[in-house]
Amino acid sequence: MNYQFVKFAKSITLKNFLKKKMPANTNVFRYNFHKDNNDKDQLMMIWQIKNYFFPPKKFLDTSKTYFLLKGKLNIFIFNSKGKVIQKHYLNNSNPICKIKKNIYHADVAKTKIAIHCEITNHSFVKRKIKFLDKKYLSKIKKKIIN
Repeated sequence: MNYQFVKFAKSITLKNFLKKKMPANTNVFRYNFHKDNNDKDQLMMIWQIKNYFFPPKKFLDTSKTYFLLKGKLNIFIFNSKGKVIQKHYLNNSNPICKIKKNIYHADVAKTKIAIHCEITNHSFVKRKIKFLDKKYLSKIKKKIIN
């Protein structure tokens, strides 16, 4: 994933910040608002194109909060065998979703571009993460990308 750490010399409105474009030839881009990858409070603003897929994962040490800023984003909750057990549809009228620790999840943009924030309370370097078994990925991808 492409990313950039953000340091503001002056304040900027969210409206102006959301006008930023994704770099060319990428499906997802992340602005990090935390100091560095060792910071225990991680805040990221993520731009992703429609149907971008990253394998389902769970954090063993923290929850994750999604806050949708633009577009539509679907959050999928899986059991340990890759079956979708819950869906959350984020949009303008329902922009927030919190995923507790130890829950397999994945997010998929459903508009040309979706912009959302992700907030976790662990350092990126020391995070405890587990990905869903790869044998389920092709079936999952077919089911949630439509």
